[in-house]
Amino acid sequence: MAAFRAARRWGTVSALAFIVACTPSPPTPTKASEAFRQEVLAARESLSAVLTDAAAGREPGTAERALEQTCSLARDSGRPFACGITVLDNHGITLASATPGAAIRRLDYSRYEVVTRALAERRIVKTKLHLQDRSKLYVVAMPLERRGELVGLLVLAFDQADLMGRHGLTEEEFQNVDLGR
Repeated sequence: MAAFRAARRWGTVSALAFIVACTPSPPTPTKASEAFRQEVLAARESLSAVLTDAAAGREPGTAERALEQTCSLARDSGRPFACGITVLDNHGITLASATPGAAIRRLDYSRYEVVTRALAERRIVKTKLHLQDRSKLYVVAMPLERRGELVGLLVLAFDQADLMGRHGLTEEEFQNVDLGR
């Protein structure tokens, strides 16, 4: 009986080792995906602190002023954001938005899968959106948390053609880029 248990244990260990050895390793980051990753992380670093406070207050006016001030500082420093930026409350309702050439509208994004997943899972979620003009947006939704409480989402929307032109980022590279939690 002891020999049977030892053989069974050895078989289980061998099977697990085989599974681990046969599991494909994650793709190596490309130059384009690393450039995109750095752009997203830099935007999050610049925006999250001030916008977390604004989202916690759930006041659209405060969030809009905070976002405009942050975008203005980025433009003045010669490094404007190259994406649309939207701040959602913890229910998926727009608090503020900065999209070149478009005025803010309080839209309800609470039924969008990317929003519901990011809110429910409290993690960064990426997706691709198709627009009516057949263009594509690469969207990254990041939780805004204060003292362990989810207060909203920071959503960055990148034009696919712009990212292809600036970084050479493909859809596959976008899907595979690791943005962390």
